[in-house]
Amino acid sequence: MKADIHVHSKYSNRPTEWFLRRIGAPESFTEPMDVAKACWGKGMDFVTISDHNCIDGALEIAHLPKTFVSAELTTYFPEDGCKVHCLVQDITEAQFADLQKVRQNIYELRQYLHDKDVCHVIAHPLFRVNDMLTVEHVEKLILLFDRFETINGSRNPRAGDLTNLLFSRLTPELIAVMAERHGITPFGAEPWVKRFAGGSDDHSGVYVASAYTETPAAATVQEFIGHLRAGRHAPGGSAGTSMRLAHSLYHIAYSYYRNRILSQGAGSSVLGELLKRLIDGYEQPLKESGPIRSWAERVVRRYRVRKLSPGERILAEEFGKLRRGSLSGSAGDKPAGRDVESFEAAARVSHELGYTFFRQFLAHVEGGRLVDGLQTLASLSTVVLGIAPYFTAFGVQHKDERFLQDTVRRLGGESFWPYRSNRRAWVTDTFSDVNGVSHTIRMLTAKARERALPIDVMTCLEKPEWAGPEVINFKPLGQFSLPEYDAQKLAFPPFMDVLGAIEKGNYYEVIISTPGPMGLNALMAARLLGLRTVGIYHTDFPKYVKSLTQDEVLEQLAWRYMQWFYGQMERIYVPSEFYRKQLTENGFDSAKLRVLPRGVDCARFNPGKRDEHFWEQYGLNGNLKLLYVGRISKEKNVRTLIEAFRYVRTTTPVVDLVVVGEGPELEILRREVTDENIRFTGLLVGDDLARAYASADMFVFPSASDTFGNVVLEAQASGLPAIVSNEGGPAEIIARNGSGLAVNVRTPAPLCAAIRELVWDKDRRMVMSRNALKTAKDLSWERVLDQF
Repeated sequence: MKADIHVHSKYSNRPTEWFLRRIGAPESFTEPMDVAKACWGKGMDFVTISDHNCIDGALEIAHLPKTFVSAELTTYFPEDGCKVHCLVQDITEAQFADLQKVRQNIYELRQYLHDKDVCHVIAHPLFRVNDMLTVEHVEKLILLFDRFETINGSRNPRAGDLTNLLFSRLTPELIAVMAERHGITPFGAEPWVKRFAGGSDDHSGVYVASAYTETPAAATVQEFIGHLRAGRHAPGGSAGTSMRLAHSLYHIAYSYYRNRILSQGAGSSVLGELLKRLIDGYEQPLKESGPIRSWAERVVRRYRVRKLSPGERILAEEFGKLRRGSLSGSAGDKPAGRDVESFEAAARVSHELGYTFFRQFLAHVEGGRLVDGLQTLASLSTVVLGIAPYFTAFGVQHKDERFLQDTVRRLGGESFWPYRSNRRAWVTDTFSDVNGVSHTIRMLTAKARERALPIDVMTCLEKPEWAGPEVINFKPLGQFSLPEYDAQKLAFPPFMDVLGAIEKGNYYEVIISTPGPMGLNALMAARLLGLRTVGIYHTDFPKYVKSLTQDEVLEQLAWRYMQWFYGQMERIYVPSEFYRKQLTENGFDSAKLRVLPRGVDCARFNPGKRDEHFWEQYGLNGNLKLLYVGRISKEKNVRTLIEAFRYVRTTTPVVDLVVVGEGPELEILRREVTDENIRFTGLLVGDDLARAYASADMFVFPSASDTFGNVVLEAQASGLPAIVSNEGGPAEIIARNGSGLAVNVRTPAPLCAAIRELVWDKDRRMVMSRNALKTAKDLSWERVLDQF
């Protein structure tokens, strides 16, 4: 026999969720009779209503057959005010009055329930109702009570599953330790034996009886309650999800809008119409006539009287577009479940409007109209409020993750994994580009897969060039260029989709490699979901900003953003000791910083790839080859290298310079530099790149902004001595075994001297070459993965 023993009606009217409090809505609008009908329609044999500290709803249906009176009591630990919810079943009005007197003190409540033999269950025992619940409180609950709700139709299943897992493993010895620790005499003959129940915890009327409590056969309420009292019961149904909770919040919000606003004669609003569409269905497109069109027409008429702000104009125009089409995709490919359908519709609307506002903001800023840009962003509040139920729902469902981990560690012992899973998500804004970030992620994830370590890469690219089952790509809503760096495109990710995917992936950790839009989206999602976050500081963005703009104010703004962004992480990996010190000097928490060097594939890059005829295709003779590999851009200092090389050639004509790579300055340099001993090969990959390294004689890398320098390590694996900047990560690579020279690269002279020194000292080059191979062997990707 089944009954939903945890369900609410309109008499539960004090909301705990921020979104409902923000708009002034109560917790429920569901009529008691509608709850009863829903229960019967879902196959429940007995019906009750358990409103918060109230039995009015249950009394309204008490005259119906097979019903009983229940309530959800709010009780407190008197020592600190920690709040707990306790479900009581089959009570009289007199008992309820008594319970109201004792419920403020959980110890007095428990004594009353025991003395009067009142059937009861602790609701969602690992949910921190007022964010005060600790592991110590949980141990006290274990000592005080023997029945707990483990399937809650509104809550994420993780807490219920852990309750079932941990409370089923209690032993007399463990109970004795807890009793001694807290000075509480355990209730019951076998306090280590716990019973479990289920209930929908529905407030909206949509998911009534989605979870329930099941007993053996019972012909009457008395028999059913007898089974509950004797512990002959088990939970049934399904636990909740973030989307289900959000959909419930939408229902309550729209009920409030309909009953409290429209009923009073107030006109419809954009937000109200959006809520209605998200609840009432998507099969038909929005008609040309209707509330949204009326709203848009009123805005246009008002515009004739007064000038609208840029944000108001955008909102009017975009809702005008939305009224001409459905809020969701085609009806033929809709996923099952209205909650999922609502999520997809809300995501599409918020993404379209959000990106429109963002484009307008960028246009205002680029045009020097900062005030207009800020007004545009301010107008986003309507869009944000429209999707606020999802922020609320995802946050509520996962806010207790750290607490759950602590509880598992205390109660479960070392044999239980305290996290959701051992899965990781690795997030990056760049993945198809040829750069150190992409290379590092690809190599480490490949090595992780070889060891069956589950890890997914998440990125946001229009056309990903590298794909696989472990790569999750979100199609960008649009792309924009970085100011002062048009060649660098950034994607505008669909935040709601990112949030949904990270929750669905059941990850326990999110690794973030870039502080761009995708990294920012992942950080916000991880914070909402209570996930551990790890940051990797690949790129010296403040130095890039300074190099590209020559503006120290913008450089300081970049530092502030980096401090804020990486300050959210539990741990930050930096590729070199130089950058660990630099970040510490710039306000980063030194306790979070760890040095994690990069690796190299010595099977791919090695001296055995040398080809004595390789350079003939570029028209170069048998001179020594000085090689640069990397991005051809301003911050890499390639122009300084060319100037230094020209000085070298005035006294040392036995050397050629080969520049490998692509970038915004490549074609400009090709036009400007016509020296017969300088060649630009463009991008080389695969075996061509490996042969280029091995067929050269020296490597030079004049960038002062690289945090590590993967190409330097690839050159070392190929046996090349290297000349690098004395600032940044590359200097630490060659310092390991004395495999090169580190010089000031801000002017050509030090570079020129270093090149000449190695050109004329063959023995020293040979020693450095052997040391370079040793450095590469010490920095294999396998060792880096072990450290990571």
